[in-house]
Amino acid sequence: MIKKRLKAGDLVYAPQCSLLHREGVTTQLGEPTLLLVARQPVLREADDIWCPVVYEGKRWLALKKDLYEPRRKDGDKVC
Repeated sequence: MIKKRLKAGDLVYAPQCSLLHREGVTTQLGEPTLLLVARQPVLREADDIWCPVVYEGKRWLALKKDLYEPRRKDGDKVC
């Protein structure tokens, strides 16, 4: 789980089987995926739970608890 505050433009890692939600539609990732954090909408209570991400060119919401900082194979952080 990511402990730092995410901002637009950050990369996050979502493991296989993570769920993404968008306008009443839910999709499950078929493989581990790097996602780009999208710009935050107007602040809401749920902002502590959800993170806006870009997946396949569209804005989705992912559970923050499912996201991780991306790492290289040697264990170092990406960027």
